[in-house]
Amino acid sequence: MKMRRLLTLAAGTVLAGAATVAFAAPAQAATVDIPFGPLSIGDYCHSRYSTAWIGFYESSGLRCYTGSSPLQYVGSGDPYLACKYLTPDVVMSASRGASDALVCRVIR
Repeated sequence: MKMRRLLTLAAGTVLAGAATVAFAAPAQAATVDIPFGPLSIGDYCHSRYSTAWIGFYESSGLRCYTGSSPLQYVGSGDPYLACKYLTPDVVMSASRGASDALVCRVIR
């Protein structure tokens, strides 16, 4: 009888220790900057304006265009919402990058 209790106690201790090891280490989050070019921005623009297919994050804001040459302005967008549309990661901020790119700072 004592041996059975001892084995049960030992098994419970091993299982509790394994559960602690399995759940004790949290995942490490990293902050990452993800650049998006004109065609990716265009995907977001197209979701807002059916004729838009390209977009740029210009000094005046995120702008959406249609046409070939010359491009025709169809409307503007929100850089933060564009980041939320373009990535499933948690978005911290949106900024303007090189060549009028959209840079999304995210947590992964």
